[in-house]
Amino acid sequence: MGTTVALWARLAFVTFAANLGAAMDLSAAPAEGRSLGEALQFDVHGLPPFSFLLDGAPSAEFQRAWTCEVSESHTGEGWTKTRYTYTNPDGSLIAVLTRTVYADFPVIEWVVSLENTGTSDSPLITDLLAADLPLGSPADGPYILHYADGSQAQPTDFHPREASFTPENELTFVPSGGRSSDGVMPYFNVCGNSGGVMAAIGWTGQWKASFQCDAEGRVVFRAGMEHVHLRLHPGERIRTPAIILMRYSGERIDGHNAWRKFMLRHCTPHPGGKPPVLPVAASGATIGFNEVSETNQTQAIGNIASHGLPVDTYWIDAGWTTGGFPLGMGTWDPDPARFPQGLRPVADAAHKAGLRFLAWFEPERVMPGTTLYTTRAAWLLAPSNLPNGLAYQKDWRLLDLGNPEARAWAANTIASMIGDYGVDIYRQDFNMHPLYYWRTDEPADREGMREIRYVEGLYAYLDALLEKHPQLLIDNCASGGRRLDFEMMRRSVPLWRTDYCWEPVGAQCIEYALSFWLPLHGLGAVSTSPYDFRSGMGANVSCAFDYYTADAPFWPELKERLNEYRALRPLYWGDFYPLTPYAPGEDAWLAWQFDRPDLGEGMIQAFRRSACEADSLRVDLHGLDESARYAVTNQDGGEVSEYTGAQLMTEGVQVTLPSRPAAGLFTYKKLGQSAGTGR
Repeated sequence: MGTTVALWARLAFVTFAANLGAAMDLSAAPAEGRSLGEALQFDVHGLPPFSFLLDGAPSAEFQRAWTCEVSESHTGEGWTKTRYTYTNPDGSLIAVLTRTVYADFPVIEWVVSLENTGTSDSPLITDLLAADLPLGSPADGPYILHYADGSQAQPTDFHPREASFTPENELTFVPSGGRSSDGVMPYFNVCGNSGGVMAAIGWTGQWKASFQCDAEGRVVFRAGMEHVHLRLHPGERIRTPAIILMRYSGERIDGHNAWRKFMLRHCTPHPGGKPPVLPVAASGATIGFNEVSETNQTQAIGNIASHGLPVDTYWIDAGWTTGGFPLGMGTWDPDPARFPQGLRPVADAAHKAGLRFLAWFEPERVMPGTTLYTTRAAWLLAPSNLPNGLAYQKDWRLLDLGNPEARAWAANTIASMIGDYGVDIYRQDFNMHPLYYWRTDEPADREGMREIRYVEGLYAYLDALLEKHPQLLIDNCASGGRRLDFEMMRRSVPLWRTDYCWEPVGAQCIEYALSFWLPLHGLGAVSTSPYDFRSGMGANVSCAFDYYTADAPFWPELKERLNEYRALRPLYWGDFYPLTPYAPGEDAWLAWQFDRPDLGEGMIQAFRRSACEADSLRVDLHGLDESARYAVTNQDGGEVSEYTGAQLMTEGVQVTLPSRPAAGLFTYKKLGQSAGTGR
């Protein structure tokens, strides 16, 4: 039950800030990070951590006159939610901040909603920022901002970036075309001299974030939708992007590894209440999307079973619908000539072989001449102002998930297909730039409303699928890695992290770069050479081979590669440590370490590229127990050597690869405490 606090918003927010400090134990921060106590102290100006304009007036000028109701809602495993309801003096507009404090991590999360509770349209709402607050104190500076490119189907997707702060330099970021990680990732690390703050934006649309050093030397963080210019009708409510902040002490990589753990615990789907089992998948896409059929797919599954290939999932990608891919998007029936009984016989064959069945869908895109295009025009959005490079999309349509009727149809139809066809892993693709559809013909005082309703509808659609199928795992594709914000990560996993695929150097760089931010992601391989296959390994793999030919030569070697991978797969859930600088060129080494301290195990992957002159590389490991002994195994020769943790972290491991290109792979296992320091 909520209690009305007869205080100005300033005093109400002192309570907010004090509760934040207690939840994150800021007062008890270790000496080396004592000034980080100010990093998440929101009460600098006595205002909430969000802001907006009403008819051009900044909320900082009037919100102290709003009353605030603070209500404790409920507590889950490791978190507590609290609602802060700010009401304007005449009661016609309320702003609700729902804050989640995590007990097991120094993390807070919040989302803001605005609601018109009056009888007429609200004042004009613009510059709606879910986050508007300082993140650090001058004592912790100077700060460096670490961030990453997003996906654009390039070998440098997720390229690590950094930038310095100056009072004159505002660093601003927006994705491209309305998908949340298209061009830039919605994750940031504000790194100071003894720790920092991880910041993330949960919005599967067109967000905007900026960072600027203020006159006092603090880093000010602002984030929200890129464009909001609207009035709320009576009874209307909208939400903002969600925000997560995490304080950390130590080095930059310590922040990233704490973030990976947090994402695994609180921003990863748990089908049936259990951690997800990511697929080791066989994909039959080598024959072409529109060539798949019940006959050849069941034939491929039969060959996989007869060879005892150690995969656990069969993957059918685009092309099975009437009209094929992409022209059939909008007619959601299996091609009757190729799949006369639908997809169920393929799923049954997979299940009989002990495999899960993964099936591809793209429900949001509607192509000319399809069923939805010709019969449900009222549900569809048309584009405008397409850039020259996207002019080919002018006749495409977007199924408006912000339309309750369209969303209900999509959820009921796709959920029924998932059940009828025996789908275990639902793959949702999205090969469009929705921004140009959302912003078409919006009234001048409703700009941004269509995007808000669409994003809300997308979450409701996915949540409906999960409610109807609690064991379902959702694969988040979106042209490969272009919807990777944490709201989507809570509902899905990126089994296909980029559409730049199969080229080994790019695959290495992408595994390296994306692992700073996300613990679960993968790609796969189309070659059994150790260099190619190991380049494509991640938390999951999809292997596309000619499974239709029973006597093809690849079967034994692919089986060997997969068995090697399956033994390593749990290690990708661990801490990530780069062992070399990021390097996209053919003349370099690239290496990293994954460490599972809970298992006492880990691995080193090292790649010598084709033009790299040096045949050896020393890598110093991280995160080990200094006094324990570790057995280090070279997976390519079987040699086992013993070292102390201290030796591995200071003297390192020498990786020698005489040929090029080549991929070195070492695993290690903790043996116990050591009485000495010798090898």
